Amino acid sequence: MHNLAILGTSSHVGKSVITAGICRVLARRGIRVAPFKAQNMALNAYVTASGGEIGYAQALQAWASGIEPSVDMNPVLIKPEPGHRAQLIVQGTVAGHLKAEDYRGSRDRLFDVVKASYERLAAQYDMIVIEGAGSPVELNLMEGDLANLRMARLADARIVLVGDIDRGGIFAQLYGTLKLLPEADQARVGGVLVNKFRGQRALFDAGVHQLEALLDRPVLGVIPWTDFRLPEEDSVGLADMAEPTRSPRQIRWTVVRLPHISNFTDFVPLAHEPAVSLHMVDRPPDTMPDVVVLPGSKATLADLRWLWETGWVRTIQTWAAAGVTVLGICGGYQMLGESVSDPTGMEGRAGSQPGLGLIPARTRLFPPKITRQVTGTVRAPGWLPTPVTGYEIHNGRTEVTPGWERPWLQLAGEPDGWCAPNGRILGTYLHGLFDHVSFRQAFLARLGINRFGPADPLESALTHLEEVIREYVDWPTLDRLVGL
Repeated sequence: MHNLAILGTSSHVGKSVITAGICRVLARRGIRVAPFKAQNMALNAYVTASGGEIGYAQALQAWASGIEPSVDMNPVLIKPEPGHRAQLIVQGTVAGHLKAEDYRGSRDRLFDVVKASYERLAAQYDMIVIEGAGSPVELNLMEGDLANLRMARLADARIVLVGDIDRGGIFAQLYGTLKLLPEADQARVGGVLVNKFRGQRALFDAGVHQLEALLDRPVLGVIPWTDFRLPEEDSVGLADMAEPTRSPRQIRWTVVRLPHISNFTDFVPLAHEPAVSLHMVDRPPDTMPDVVVLPGSKATLADLRWLWETGWVRTIQTWAAAGVTVLGICGGYQMLGESVSDPTGMEGRAGSQPGLGLIPARTRLFPPKITRQVTGTVRAPGWLPTPVTGYEIHNGRTEVTPGWERPWLQLAGEPDGWCAPNGRILGTYLHGLFDHVSFRQAFLARLGINRFGPADPLESALTHLEEVIREYVDWPTLDRLVGL
């Protein structure tokens, strides 16, 4: 049995979702399969049970495979920061802050880590499904690329190329990528997938034949454009959500799209709720929402300055005075306080910045970085003691002014966050709190909602993905490619 590498013609062609779908189908067939991405660059991260950070996409792929996420599934994670630098996460732990020129000199050392992670997974599972990164034929980067050809060679994987027909130029995408591969790597390519097709499949029959003749490879599937409502891997796939059509029975949620937004996966479960109209914007809308959310940020000070410059601070303060529910998660919670300081430049340029002043608290960023899974309960007066679970990823500590302590949650036996007396100003460090049905429905019920979406929206979305991948992928040909 051969491993499989899902490589794309560019970023955002659907590699992450297709990898998850293939893992799901294989796992349902009884094959012990695990996902793997040698290097990911993303601000959406997940914390494993061991306390290590990996890209959220690899966690999603692990769940699709029916297994727990592991740091070995994404041994190198790069989290961009201001100032043309990035935080480097190796085996789930912060390994430093690097500029691009520093990273180039570290690639061989990092590939040793990648190799060790891959070998541990390969010893446990029947098949590894590898997701590539960006394009495998960025010629100026190919020699040091950890995630694409170098990884496919290490795993002796069969390659499937994925192209995005929705953006146009599918023939050039697939043919150009194939022909720019080194000859030995071209031999690894066993077929292609055409993703995000809109319209009647029969209208592309001639295109399939032309592709197969041009590439001398089978088209393994034409996958229709589908909104699976799965979490995006990174902000490349995060287009501004235009104001959706809103029925009188829906409440409007506005999520502020910060320049360095992170972990916006927190809000995906709300997109499955029929009574929620969820949209994400980078400028204050004319219409006042029912709920406004400040999400996580990889550069809290820089994003806080941006909130002041763009008028968001005054807008949110006005909305809060009018009774709008204001929610801050992680970096958003820090911004709702009186000030945030970063004296050592942990997230970029050192300095301090006034906050929105809606929570009587001050935040100071300092090491070590906290990454942990955590469970707890809602403890604020007037709230039902609903269980909560999730994970924390943050620097520093938020200190509430003595005498004004009003923790919203109790996490691992410790108070967390803040809840205003009227219950409409809320902050927490907990990511993933809306993933769980009991808390999500309790929160929405406080907003007057009494009709709810699926109890497990992620499982519903993965089931939908499995159905599409089963139907539109040529499994007999793919099975022969990998030796099943």
